[in-house]
Amino acid sequence: MVSDTVSKIEGLLAETVDLQNDYVKRICVECEAPCCTRVHYLFNEKDILFLKLSGRKRRWRRELSTRKGCWFLSEQGCTLDPKCRPFICHTYICDDLKTEMKRCTPGLIDLLEAKFKVIGEMRSQLWVEYLDEKLQT
Repeated sequence: MVSDTVSKIEGLLAETVDLQNDYVKRICVECEAPCCTRVHYLFNEKDILFLKLSGRKRRWRRELSTRKGCWFLSEQGCTLDPKCRPFICHTYICDDLKTEMKRCTPGLIDLLEAKFKVIGEMRSQLWVEYLDEKLQT
């Protein structure tokens, strides 16, 4: 059922955000060339479907943003709620973050990658469930 899959994805996303949060706060704020300054539009169809089905507010871009980099990056970091971010924003872990995670918490990268794999599979499952429900109505 779509709502069950959405809830499971939300729970796993919350877990991955919690696992990374302390590292992101330490490493990303000190970074001279943050990843977010080199990207623009990262939402794909699975991100959009997840946002729609989860009832979360969809913001595809910030209004009047002309600077380089992610439209949602502010001086204080990402303006999007973690569960509203594109999946790539959760899964991309730069070398500096990886190094710090490995140094402080051996096994954390493997744990995160396993959770990301499950979330990825569930995002694909969500497509199937959504289409099945649409075809039945």
